[in-house]
Amino acid sequence: MIRLVACDLDGTLLYPDGQLPAGIFDVIRRLREKGVRFAAASGRQYDNLYRLFSPEAEHMDFLCENGAVIVAGGRQTASFFPRPMADEIIRDIEGAGMLLLLSTPAFSVLRLDAPRAYADDILYRLQNAVALAADPALYAGQCVKLSGFREEGVEDLAPPLQAKWGSALHCDIAGHRWLDFTLTNKGDGIAALSRALQIPLSDVAAFGDQFNDEAMLDAVGRPYIMAHAPAPLLRKGYTVCRRVTDALEEILAE
Repeated sequence: MIRLVACDLDGTLLYPDGQLPAGIFDVIRRLREKGVRFAAASGRQYDNLYRLFSPEAEHMDFLCENGAVIVAGGRQTASFFPRPMADEIIRDIEGAGMLLLLSTPAFSVLRLDAPRAYADDILYRLQNAVALAADPALYAGQCVKLSGFREEGVEDLAPPLQAKWGSALHCDIAGHRWLDFTLTNKGDGIAALSRALQIPLSDVAAFGDQFNDEAMLDAVGRPYIMAHAPAPLLRKGYTVCRRVTDALEEILAE
């Protein structure tokens, strides 16, 4: 029996314009009344997710920053980078020609001179809480996630960085334009969330669409992959899903 649903957002639950599907809060409420918890599982920050789901957020759980920040039953835990490691990754991200996004549990940090279009996307489309800094490394001691962004894509930049850091942390492509560095991944995050809620992973369903969702999908009893996901993920045997709300209705009907 499914007792917890963990759902990725961008490319999975959200429409391309960033909006939640109509009726989702009613679905989350009905899941809750059936005894099924709903968790947003995203690379986004907690503040962003809480505001996005505000009608139901107080009853939800959150797997934020690709598992680096977990909020279970209102209690938050976080995994912080050692300062020297964060400093070196910042140099690697910017040295590879990517734009930096440094995440703390409370806000994101951008360079003061970040390109306007990039900053506007973080502020107005993602609606993150943001601090601007001449030197983001000043926040390295509070860092839970580091991300690199390149408009033309990061696939060619990822392999050498994954080879360098792969034994020490998680370095995952999160969509075409983002490369995320965390000490945890969504697999670690869903395991931590299930422990905190005392729900076995066999009773968890999860939805995703990208490689940064793979560890979470591998960990749970019922994994769903979106039909537009990369071919290697579609070949893994996950249940293929076209609309999350349709699958949630099937869970409600069980």
